[in-house]
Amino acid sequence: MYAMPYIRHLLALLFACILVPLLAQEAPTQPVRLELPLKAEDVDIEVIALPDSSLLVYHKTSNLWETEATFHFTKYNSQLQEVWTDTAALAPDNDYIRSYTFGPHTFLVYGGDNLRDYTFVRLSHETGETWHKKFEIEQLEEIYEYRVLQGNFFLIGRNRKDGKSLLLHLNPESGEITPLPSLYGEESSFTDMLSDHEQDRLDVVISESNGRISRLQVKSFDATGKLLKNYFILQKEDKSLLNAEVTPGDTTQKLLIGTYGTRDLRYSQGFFATLMASQVVEGNFYSILELNNFLKYMKPRREERARRRQEQRLRSGRGSGLNYRLLLHDLIETPYGYILAAEAYFPQHSNERSSVLSMTPSGLRPYKLADGFKRSHAVALGFDKSGQLLWDNAMPLTGITTYYLRHAVEVQPLTDGRVVMAYPENTRIVYQIMNDNRYNDEKTELELLPYEENEKIQTNEYPGLIRWYGNSMAAFGFQHIKTKGKGTRQAFSITKITF
Repeated sequence: MYAMPYIRHLLALLFACILVPLLAQEAPTQPVRLELPLKAEDVDIEVIALPDSSLLVYHKTSNLWETEATFHFTKYNSQLQEVWTDTAALAPDNDYIRSYTFGPHTFLVYGGDNLRDYTFVRLSHETGETWHKKFEIEQLEEIYEYRVLQGNFFLIGRNRKDGKSLLLHLNPESGEITPLPSLYGEESSFTDMLSDHEQDRLDVVISESNGRISRLQVKSFDATGKLLKNYFILQKEDKSLLNAEVTPGDTTQKLLIGTYGTRDLRYSQGFFATLMASQVVEGNFYSILELNNFLKYMKPRREERARRRQEQRLRSGRGSGLNYRLLLHDLIETPYGYILAAEAYFPQHSNERSSVLSMTPSGLRPYKLADGFKRSHAVALGFDKSGQLLWDNAMPLTGITTYYLRHAVEVQPLTDGRVVMAYPENTRIVYQIMNDNRYNDEKTELELLPYEENEKIQTNEYPGLIRWYGNSMAAFGFQHIKTKGKGTRQAFSITKITF
C-alpha cells in the first residue's frame, strides 16, 4: 500500500534530473526592450551598468558646428523604465573618455580640444545630481586608465614628453596633481590598477623587462598617493612573468593571476597564480599544453597535430612552439574564487613583412602600427581563492578583428556557477555557455527581437554588449527597424538578455 507514493516520488525525481539539463540548454530570453529616438550621426552615447541592477545611459547632442552641446544622463531600472534624467553644463568640446563606478556614484572623465584639458564628473545614482570640474593636466596627452579611491583620482596615461606611460594622483579638492613613482625601465608597462576600497589602498601592477627576462612589481598607495609598499615578484627558472591582474583582500590573501613567457617576451606560454606577498612564484604554473580546452578552437586533427609537435619540441629542448599574444580581462570575483578571461590575438599589417616589428616604439627603434587585431579565440580560467586552477574553457572567435586593441567579448558568471561568453555581431548575439571543463563546440546565436512580430531589425550599427546583473546582459546599438506596411524607423535600442 506504500509502493505507489514511493514510485511517484521516484518518477518525479527522475523527471527532475532529466528536466534540469534540458532547462540549462534553453535559449536566452529577451524580456525587456527599450528604444530611444536617437541616430548614430547625431549623438555620442555610452551605456554603463550600475551596482543596483540599473543602467546609466549618457548621451551628448550638439549642433552642426559643435559650438553648443547638451550632456544627458538617464537612469533606467532593471525593467528599462526611466528613474530620472538630468543634464550637465559641460563645455561643448568635451568628449567622453572613461568612467569608474563605485558605491552611489559614477565618475566620468572627458577630454577637450586642448589635449591638456580634462573635465571630471561625479554623478549620484540616487538623484542624478552632478559635480564637475575642469583641470589642466600638463603631463598627460591621453588617459588609459582611471580609478577613484576615497574621492581621489588616479590616472594612467601617456606622458606628453617621452610617450611613456605615467601614473598620476589628482586631488580634486585642491587641484594638486602629483606624478607617482612607478615605471623605470624602457620595457616597463602597467598591467593592472585596482582600487581596493575595503583595504583603502590602490594597487598598481607593473611588468618590468630588460628584453630578455620579465618580472612583476606591485606598488600600493593610500588615497593621498603615498607609497605604502613595493612588492617584487620574481620569475621561476626560465619563466618570465609577463602581466597579471591583482585580487582584492589583505596583503596575506592577495593573488596575482596572469601569464608567463619563456624566450620571446611578446608571447605567452601559459598562466600562473601566486600570492602577492610570496615574492617568488614557486608553483601554480599552467602551460597551454596542460590546459584542457585552450587549443579547442582548432579542428580536432589540427589540435592533435599541434599537441604532438609541441611535445616533440619540448623533448628535444627547443622550447615552446605554442606562442600567443593574450589580452587579459579584469578579474571577475566569484563565490569560489576568481575567473580570468583572455583573448588571443595577432596584429595584422598591410605588409606582412612588417609584422615582426615592434608595436610599442621606444626611442628610435623602427616600428609599424597594426592595421587591426584579429582574434583566434577567447579563454576563461577558474581559480580558487588559493590560486589553484579549477577549470578552463574556450570560445572560438572566427572573423573578429578590432582596429584598437580592446575587448571584443563580454564574460559573465551565472548564478548556477556556469559562465557565459558573448559578443555582438550585427543583429545577433553570439554566445557560449561554459560549464567547468566541458567544452561545447556548437556556435550558438541569438537574434535580437523588435517590439512587434511584424517588425524586423535590418541593421544594428555600433553594436555593444555589457555585463549587467545576475544572469542578465544588456545589448545595444543604433538600429534600423522595418515595420510591414509602415516603412523604417531608426532608434538606439537596449535589450535585456537573460541566460
